[in-house]
Amino acid sequence: MKYKYPKFLVLLFLFNSALSQTIIDTEASLKKIDSTFHVFGNFMGDKKTGNFDFGFIKADLTLGSRIKNNLFRLTYSHASNEFNGNIFEKRTNFQFRWNKILNEDHSLFFFFQTGESIRAFIDERTLIGFGYRHHLYKKNKNYLDLAVGPFREFEAYPAYSFENVDYESSSQKTTRISFNIFASLKLFENISTSTTLYSQWKYNEIRDVRVFGNQYLRFKINKNVTTFIRYVVRYRSINYIKRLKNDTDFMYGLEINI
Repeated sequence: MKYKYPKFLVLLFLFNSALSQTIIDTEASLKKIDSTFHVFGNFMGDKKTGNFDFGFIKADLTLGSRIKNNLFRLTYSHASNEFNGNIFEKRTNFQFRWNKILNEDHSLFFFFQTGESIRAFIDERTLIGFGYRHHLYKKNKNYLDLAVGPFREFEAYPAYSFENVDYESSSQKTTRISFNIFASLKLFENISTSTTLYSQWKYNEIRDVRVFGNQYLRFKINKNVTTFIRYVVRYRSINYIKRLKNDTDFMYGLEINI
């Protein structure tokens, strides 16, 4: 895998930073799957030719179904960016997740996930794990949940250069313990918030932790206009690739429905 980063494309990296994550956040679809079969998807593309050639594709698809007390979700996502024949970002992820609802407050889950990300310097990240989820608070559409469980992790990294030193491709296997928080709350009449926080701790080295946080705040101005603020953080206490850095995203926007 070769990495080429033209300096004048830094702004495009910032724009596409939300596409590089290797943690799939399916919490938004979970709240909407109540019976039978549901499909959630989006697709975006851009192709420019002329003085320079640029191509951009982003596609996400989630299939969900609830059969009695079993909730199934199948998610596929892909994004790629190419400039003058050089691929400077490519991210693909696939995940299967099963939730077994025991009662109103307790559920079990199992998941399998695999994917790659050029920007995260990961040729492959494959996870398989299970766990337990508990409602700490639930009223109407508001909830606060806690989920814990172990998973097995395999990561493969490409060869790269850093400070004039060449590093060979490598890989590592480990077991991590996940400790996750999910929340969706209506703070005021026109203000609501949703939070997803994943933390993944290496079982035999507690200082090795990965954190993914997604904080979403919505301000409803009236029935047709809504503004939002979204903050995403990805943090690794230990980076296995020396040139890899932690990153954050801050997004804001306006939604109009007429």
